[in-house]
Amino acid sequence: MYFKSNPKKIKYFTLSTIKLLVLFFFTFNTGFSQTDTENQFSNEFQTNSNLGKKVAIENDFGQVFTSGTVESNPFYKNSQLYLRSWLHYYASEKWKLSGFVAYFFNKDVPEISQNRLPEIRFAAQGIYYFSKGGDYTLSNRIRVENRIFIEDTIEVVCRFRDAVKFVFPISKIKSGNGYTYGIVADEVFFKTNGNATGRQFFDRNRFTLGLGYNLSDTVQFEVGYQNEYLPRPSGDQMFHVISTTIIFNDLISSIKKQTGIFQKH
Repeated sequence: MYFKSNPKKIKYFTLSTIKLLVLFFFTFNTGFSQTDTENQFSNEFQTNSNLGKKVAIENDFGQVFTSGTVESNPFYKNSQLYLRSWLHYYASEKWKLSGFVAYFFNKDVPEISQNRLPEIRFAAQGIYYFSKGGDYTLSNRIRVENRIFIEDTIEVVCRFRDAVKFVFPISKIKSGNGYTYGIVADEVFFKTNGNATGRQFFDRNRFTLGLGYNLSDTVQFEVGYQNEYLPRPSGDQMFHVISTTIIFNDLISSIKKQTGIFQKH
């Protein structure tokens, strides 16, 4: 995601917005000092390929580690592995419609309090871009997903997610043809009753601060901090998550163009 930034135009808007969001985040969390906290680390690899002007596919592979309740080390134990395949349709300049199917191996996920619980997940998603490209990107994402837990019996939990995301250029940090950008987002989750996930309607709030770098048109790298607050009748939970994401855009096509491999002679 590249930006043609105008530092004078976005300077005050960007800085004031970040300050307000950070202030809200720390104020919000002061009221939950009695929650059980855990540290986590997640890493994800994404590959994106265009199938046409309006259609693209995406495949994700991710892994999550967690500290547990008696440890502070986020790499204490392996928590989750997942594979996810997306189909994206760019309906217009303002709308992007998507769907995915995924398999999650929940080896030890604190939020569902069970070990080795396989999960199949389907989702439909729409992203509306209030502003896209140029100096910044502001979007709202709505997602409805079905989580199918497979144990002795099959349980289906429906979850609704809504996220607001702000992506902005950082004009002072440049390297070669690449560009650095910042990410601020907040997402709320609601769900139906479930034995594995609990019976509360409001599931969680996820606040994200991140930094990304476009190495080229083909490779992107993002690192971020996520704070997840989960209200629970038995005791509230809070996760401090450090995440990394490596994104490859049309990698095979780029290799073909640069090396001439597979070209007809």
